[in-house]
Amino acid sequence: MRIPLGISNRHVHLSPSDVEKLFGKWYELKKFKDITQPGQFAAQEVVTLVWEKWSIEKVRVVGPSRKTTQVELSMGDTFTLWISAPIRISGETNDLGYIKIVWPMGEIYGPFAMIAQRHLHCTVKEAQELGIKNGDEIKLHVWGIRWLVFENVAVRAKDDYALDFHIDIEEANAAWVKPGDRAELIK
Repeated sequence: MRIPLGISNRHVHLSPSDVEKLFGKWYELKKFKDITQPGQFAAQEVVTLVWEKWSIEKVRVVGPSRKTTQVELSMGDTFTLWISAPIRISGETNDLGYIKIVWPMGEIYGPFAMIAQRHLHCTVKEAQELGIKNGDEIKLHVWGIRWLVFENVAVRAKDDYALDFHIDIEEANAAWVKPGDRAELIK
């Protein structure tokens, strides 16, 4: 099975209360465009990430709101901001790095910063067809001019996921691949 490749750049997921702190009471994120996972979207809203005197502006918010706020960065972003951020599966919010998220209406500060673990989204049926299951770690071969084998790929199998192998922009650049290119499972 050829698996489509999705590439993510830095972005922010906000809890409902943090959306209100940054954008105002009863504010709802506005869709800019759909992204690969059903029901998720790149929002029109962007924020600034700040740590001491360093910042990264115009960081896209991804909607809809989530239970907890998290900031997904690349390794290079952590160097730019001079912060420490662990590698985590999106949604795992234990022991994240501290960062400030700023917008003209307000700001929030907390342990939100992480580097997203490369992962495979798939339905439970697709996982079964591939001989894998939720929580497994697998190897995927990506084809490109500078093809690579990615190890430590976390499997995230859930019936409402769309088949997609997610890596960050730095990993994509290392393999010289683009969104829509394909990967194959290495058994």
